[in-house]
Order: sequence, then C-alpha cells, then structure tokens
Amino acid sequence: MEGSPQEPQELVLQARRGDCAAFAELIRLYERAALSVAYATLGDASAAGDVTQESFLRAWQRLDELKEPARFGAWLTRIVRNLAADQIRRRPFQQLESTEAQESIDPSRTDSTAELDKAEMRGRIDEALATLDETTRSAVVLRYYDGLPSKRIGEMLNLSPAAVDMRLSRARAELREKLAWADPSSLEA
Repeated sequence: MEGSPQEPQELVLQARRGDCAAFAELIRLYERAALSVAYATLGDASAAGDVTQESFLRAWQRLDELKEPARFGAWLTRIVRNLAADQIRRRPFQQLESTEAQESIDPSRTDSTAELDKAEMRGRIDEALATLDETTRSAVVLRYYDGLPSKRIGEMLNLSPAAVDMRLSRARAELREKLAWADPSSLEA
C-alpha cells in the first residue's frame, strides 16, 4: 500500500483476498464517519464506539456479500445504522442501570462553573440534534464533526449531494431556531 492512496474499491478487493492491511486501511478511511453515524443515532460516545467496532467486525466477516465494492462506505453505513438501531431497542433494559449510576454523581465535585456551562451547552446541542430525523442528524454530524463533503456524505447515506445540501440547510435553520442562544456563526456552512 505504498505510493498513492488506493481507492476503496481496490482495498475491498484486496481485503476479500485476505489482505488484512487493506482492510485496516478501509478502517482508517471510514472509522470517523462510522463513529459519527453511530453517535448521531445513539447520542452516546461509548455506545457509538462499541457499535463502530462491531460494524467493522461484521463488515470483515461479510465482505464477500458486498456486491459493489465501490459502495463500501454506504454498505458500512447501513451496518452501523442497523447495529445502532439494535442497540436502541435494547436500551430500556440498560437505562435503569445508567440512571442509577448518574444519581451517584456528586455535582459539588465539578472543577468549575465553566465546565458546567460547557456540559450544559453540549447537552442543549445534543437535545437539538436529537430532534432531527436520523438521516439529517447523520448528515450534520458527518459534515460538522468530520468535515466530509456533500458528495461523500451522499454516498454514505444514499442521497445525492444536492439532497445532502438541502438537508443541511434545513437542519441549520432548525438548529439556529432551537439554539438561539448559541453563536450563529457556529451553524454556518
């Protein structure tokens, strides 16, 4: 894999032949995007990390099922979304444990008011993002957290670049309204 970067399609073909280094390169190329999609769906970084790891494991195990190697990103995104949906379905059983753990946190142990303000802001942003539909939320996270262009986001979410831009435009307007207290420049294209 020396020299110029290889196309995902070529990496998939090499990985199908048992080339672990090619699959490792696919992981490097798509890990942030997969993590972003998982986080956009789950809203929990730890759970998103677990889903991302499981998604790559499944992709490796089922690589021969991918009909169009050039569509690896979209195929992986479907795996991530399906596993994240499975995780959400299991949440009612997990939420009781999480609630008990949160109740044991002592708010007087926080280091400063600034940390509380940051936590509150993150919470409000997460709440606002949660109001978006899953596809739009994924597009927002992929653009603003990962910096991906509309074309790549579209490939991953099975949308045209124009449809991605439209979703992002509508999401910015909706988030701007919900987060009127935030700096508007943080929601610009």
